[in-house]
Amino acid sequence: MGPQLRRILVINGKGGCGKTTVATNLAVAYAKAGHGVALVDNDPQESSAYWADQRPADLPPVHLLATHRRGNMYQTSVFQNRLPPGVDRVIIDGHSNARDRDLELLLKQTDVVLLPLQPSSIDIQAASRFITDMLTHRAFRAAPRPVGVIANRVQPNTETHAKLSHFLACLEVPTVATFRDSPVYMEAAEQGKGVVDMLESRAARKETAAWWELLRWIDEQPKTASDRGSQSLRNRPLAAGRRVPSEQTLRA
Repeated sequence: MGPQLRRILVINGKGGCGKTTVATNLAVAYAKAGHGVALVDNDPQESSAYWADQRPADLPPVHLLATHRRGNMYQTSVFQNRLPPGVDRVIIDGHSNARDRDLELLLKQTDVVLLPLQPSSIDIQAASRFITDMLTHRAFRAAPRPVGVIANRVQPNTETHAKLSHFLACLEVPTVATFRDSPVYMEAAEQGKGVVDMLESRAARKETAAWWELLRWIDEQPKTASDRGSQSLRNRPLAAGRRVPSEQTLRA
């Protein structure tokens, strides 16, 4: 029996927190570890889809499912969003405006939730509201699943880092990874790579250990959605959700 299907949702209620950076690097790390990986771009901005278009063919493959792209007139959404054979890790780049029914659809098809968070007052306030909304959502209460916060784009030993650390210490949600504010992530994104692809870079090598630790934490979590029938989940397309209003409609 091969590895069990596991779906990981990367989401936050605020744009610009590094969801796509986390999703693409997580996908690459799993692919590098020998897993069959699908990257689901659930964000209307399609940043993950753009990243996938740049990925070199000689690197471990990451299969893209762009759920916000229109298929051609001869394809159903079920066919368009089906998982390729051999995929056992699905990374979902969730859109920042997912609320109510959209969030419910994503949660019901997710085993683990990751919440990237940047060390600014605005990001902390927005994350606090989103975490509360998610943990009290009917779909989450009906079937709780592991949730981990990722401290993203952190400059160690700064005032903003200290403020973020204080906020995270007050949460009941664990901090499962910390990633530095390093230009290597931008370099990787522009080339369709993850930092674990870039072992020739000293800055990338400094980050790779944290990614392997994140994979270990995810894989140690109890199964939820996939345990209710991994085969049916494999054959079921991930819901695209509906188009959502722009980030400007959210409160600061």
